[in-house]
Amino acid sequence: MTNTRIPVLPTAILLFALGFGGRVALHEYHNFETVMVSVFLAAMLLPAAISLLVTLSIMIFSDLYLGYFGASKILFFTYTGFVLVSFITSKFKDKIGGKVSAGTMYKFTSSGIIFALVYDTWTNFGVFWINYEHTIDNLFLVYALGIPFMLYHLLSSVMTFSLIGFPVYCALRNQKSSLDIEPQNQELETKN
Repeated sequence: MTNTRIPVLPTAILLFALGFGGRVALHEYHNFETVMVSVFLAAMLLPAAISLLVTLSIMIFSDLYLGYFGASKILFFTYTGFVLVSFITSKFKDKIGGKVSAGTMYKFTSSGIIFALVYDTWTNFGVFWINYEHTIDNLFLVYALGIPFMLYHLLSSVMTFSLIGFPVYCALRNQKSSLDIEPQNQELETKN
Protein backbone atom coordinates (compact mmCIF):
# COMPACT_ATOMS: atom_id res chain seq x y z
CA MET A 1 0.00 0.00 0.00
CA THR A 2 1.22 3.48 -0.80
CA ASN A 3 0.87 6.49 1.46
CA THR A 4 1.77 9.08 -1.18
CA ARG A 5 -0.05 11.92 -2.81
CA ILE A 6 1.58 11.15 -6.18
CA PRO A 7 1.95 7.70 -7.80
CA VAL A 8 4.52 5.22 -6.53
CA LEU A 9 6.95 5.41 -9.48
CA PRO A 10 7.47 9.21 -9.42
CA THR A 11 7.80 9.08 -5.62
CA ALA A 12 10.41 6.31 -5.87
CA ILE A 13 12.33 8.25 -8.54
CA LEU A 14 12.24 11.43 -6.45
CA LEU A 15 13.54 9.63 -3.36
CA PHE A 16 16.21 7.86 -5.42
CA ALA A 17 17.30 11.25 -6.83
CA LEU A 18 17.45 12.74 -3.32
CA GLY A 19 19.61 9.88 -2.02
CA PHE A 20 21.81 9.48 -5.09
CA GLY A 21 22.21 13.21 -5.73
CA GLY A 22 22.92 14.00 -2.11
CA ARG A 23 25.47 11.22 -1.80
CA VAL A 24 27.31 12.28 -4.95
CA ALA A 25 27.18 16.00 -4.12
CA LEU A 26 28.26 15.49 -0.51
CA HIS A 27 30.73 12.62 -0.98
CA GLU A 28 33.63 14.76 0.28
CA TYR A 29 31.80 15.25 3.60
CA HIS A 30 31.86 11.79 5.16
CA ASN A 31 28.87 10.93 7.33
CA PHE A 32 26.98 13.98 6.08
CA GLU A 33 24.62 12.45 3.58
CA THR A 34 21.05 12.18 2.34
CA VAL A 35 20.97 8.42 1.81
CA MET A 36 19.59 7.56 5.23
CA VAL A 37 16.78 10.11 5.08
CA SER A 38 15.90 8.92 1.55
CA VAL A 39 15.82 5.30 2.73
CA PHE A 40 13.69 6.35 5.71
CA LEU A 41 11.24 8.27 3.50
CA ALA A 42 11.01 5.39 1.01
CA ALA A 43 10.09 3.03 3.85
CA MET A 44 7.56 5.53 5.22
CA LEU A 45 5.85 6.25 1.90
CA LEU A 46 6.27 3.26 -0.42
CA PRO A 47 5.42 -0.44 -0.35
CA ALA A 48 8.19 -2.52 1.26
CA ALA A 49 9.47 -4.10 -1.97
CA ILE A 50 9.73 -0.73 -3.75
CA SER A 51 11.38 0.78 -0.68
CA LEU A 52 14.02 -1.95 -0.71
CA LEU A 53 14.58 -1.40 -4.43
CA VAL A 54 15.06 2.35 -3.87
CA THR A 55 17.47 1.67 -0.99
CA LEU A 56 19.68 -0.73 -2.94
CA SER A 57 19.50 1.39 -6.12
CA ILE A 58 20.75 4.48 -4.30
CA MET A 59 23.73 2.58 -2.93
CA ILE A 60 24.62 0.57 -6.03
CA PHE A 61 24.33 3.42 -8.54
CA SER A 62 26.08 5.99 -6.33
CA ASP A 63 28.87 3.49 -5.58
CA LEU A 64 29.26 2.82 -9.31
CA TYR A 65 29.34 6.55 -10.06
CA LEU A 66 31.84 7.29 -7.27
CA GLY A 67 33.99 4.25 -8.06
CA TYR A 68 33.43 2.52 -4.71
CA PHE A 69 31.50 -0.52 -5.95
CA GLY A 70 33.58 -3.64 -5.44
CA ALA A 71 36.53 -1.64 -4.14
CA SER A 72 35.83 -2.10 -0.45
CA LYS A 73 35.13 -5.03 1.83
CA ILE A 74 32.85 -2.90 4.01
CA LEU A 75 30.13 -2.71 1.32
CA PHE A 76 28.24 -5.63 2.85
CA PHE A 77 27.94 -3.77 6.15
CA THR A 78 27.03 -0.41 4.59
CA TYR A 79 24.35 -1.91 2.36
CA THR A 80 22.85 -4.09 5.06
CA GLY A 81 22.97 -1.12 7.44
CA PHE A 82 20.69 0.85 5.13
CA VAL A 83 18.48 -2.19 4.55
CA LEU A 84 18.16 -2.46 8.33
CA VAL A 85 17.05 1.19 8.51
CA SER A 86 14.47 0.48 5.80
CA PHE A 87 13.20 -2.66 7.53
CA ILE A 88 12.87 -1.03 10.97
CA THR A 89 11.13 2.02 9.48
CA SER A 90 8.66 -0.22 7.61
CA LYS A 91 7.78 -1.97 10.87
CA PHE A 92 7.23 1.25 12.84
CA LYS A 93 5.99 3.69 10.19
CA ASP A 94 2.49 3.90 11.65
CA LYS A 95 3.97 5.01 14.98
CA ILE A 96 6.44 7.44 13.39
CA GLY A 97 4.21 9.12 10.80
CA GLY A 98 1.22 11.32 11.36
CA LYS A 99 -0.23 14.74 10.82
CA VAL A 100 1.87 17.83 10.32
CA SER A 101 2.69 18.59 13.94
CA ALA A 102 5.54 19.23 16.31
CA GLY A 103 5.10 15.70 17.65
CA THR A 104 5.63 14.16 14.22
CA MET A 105 8.65 16.40 13.62
CA TYR A 106 10.05 15.23 16.98
CA LYS A 107 9.53 11.59 15.93
CA PHE A 108 11.37 12.23 12.64
CA THR A 109 14.31 13.88 14.40
CA SER A 110 14.41 11.10 17.01
CA SER A 111 14.33 8.51 14.24
CA GLY A 112 17.33 10.19 12.61
CA ILE A 113 19.27 9.95 15.87
CA ILE A 114 18.29 6.32 16.48
CA PHE A 115 19.05 5.23 12.93
CA ALA A 116 22.43 6.97 12.89
CA LEU A 117 23.33 5.09 16.07
CA VAL A 118 22.05 1.75 14.71
CA TYR A 119 23.80 2.22 11.37
CA ASP A 120 27.10 3.37 12.88
CA THR A 121 27.08 0.60 15.47
CA TRP A 122 26.59 -1.96 12.69
CA THR A 123 29.16 -0.54 10.29
CA ASN A 124 31.74 -0.05 13.06
CA PHE A 125 31.27 -3.71 13.90
CA GLY A 126 31.97 -4.38 10.22
CA VAL A 127 35.22 -2.40 10.43
CA PHE A 128 36.19 -4.46 13.47
CA TRP A 129 35.24 -7.76 11.81
CA ILE A 130 37.11 -7.07 8.57
CA ASN A 131 40.19 -5.17 9.72
CA TYR A 132 41.06 -6.15 13.28
CA GLU A 133 41.98 -9.23 15.24
CA HIS A 134 38.84 -10.39 16.99
CA THR A 135 39.47 -9.41 20.59
CA ILE A 136 37.27 -7.47 22.99
CA ASP A 137 39.98 -4.79 23.29
CA ASN A 138 39.96 -4.23 19.53
CA LEU A 139 36.17 -4.10 19.50
CA PHE A 140 36.21 -1.32 22.10
CA LEU A 141 39.02 0.39 20.21
CA VAL A 142 37.01 0.47 16.97
CA TYR A 143 33.96 1.90 18.73
CA ALA A 144 36.11 4.50 20.52
CA LEU A 145 37.79 5.51 17.25
CA GLY A 146 34.34 5.77 15.65
CA ILE A 147 32.96 8.29 18.15
CA PRO A 148 33.97 11.46 16.22
CA PHE A 149 32.41 10.06 13.03
CA MET A 150 29.29 9.02 14.91
CA LEU A 151 28.88 12.49 16.43
CA TYR A 152 29.17 14.06 12.98
CA HIS A 153 26.68 11.52 11.61
CA LEU A 154 24.25 12.29 14.45
CA LEU A 155 24.44 16.00 13.64
CA SER A 156 23.90 15.22 9.96
CA SER A 157 20.90 13.03 10.74
CA VAL A 158 19.27 15.64 12.98
CA MET A 159 19.64 18.20 10.20
CA THR A 160 18.57 16.00 7.28
CA PHE A 161 15.63 14.33 9.04
CA SER A 162 14.36 17.70 10.35
CA LEU A 163 15.10 19.98 7.40
CA ILE A 164 14.66 17.54 4.50
CA GLY A 165 12.84 14.43 5.74
CA PHE A 166 9.93 16.02 7.55
CA PRO A 167 9.08 18.62 4.85
CA VAL A 168 9.40 16.05 2.05
CA TYR A 169 7.21 13.62 4.00
CA CYS A 170 4.58 16.31 4.55
CA ALA A 171 4.64 17.27 0.87
CA LEU A 172 4.45 13.71 -0.47
CA ARG A 173 2.23 11.90 2.03
CA ASN A 174 -1.38 11.23 1.25
CA GLN A 175 -3.29 13.68 3.42
CA LYS A 176 -6.15 11.23 3.88
CA SER A 177 -3.95 8.53 5.38
CA SER A 178 -5.33 6.23 8.04
CA LEU A 179 -3.42 8.24 10.65
CA ASP A 180 -5.53 11.34 9.89
CA ILE A 181 -8.84 9.52 9.46
CA GLU A 182 -8.67 7.52 12.70
CA PRO A 183 -9.11 10.51 15.08
CA GLN A 184 -12.02 11.77 12.94
CA ASN A 185 -13.73 8.39 13.16
CA GLN A 186 -13.30 8.39 16.93
CA GLU A 187 -14.91 11.85 17.13
CA LEU A 188 -17.89 10.67 15.06
CA GLU A 189 -18.31 7.57 17.23
CA THR A 190 -18.35 9.61 20.43
CA LYS A 191 -21.00 11.98 19.03
CA ASN A 192 -23.35 9.09 18.16
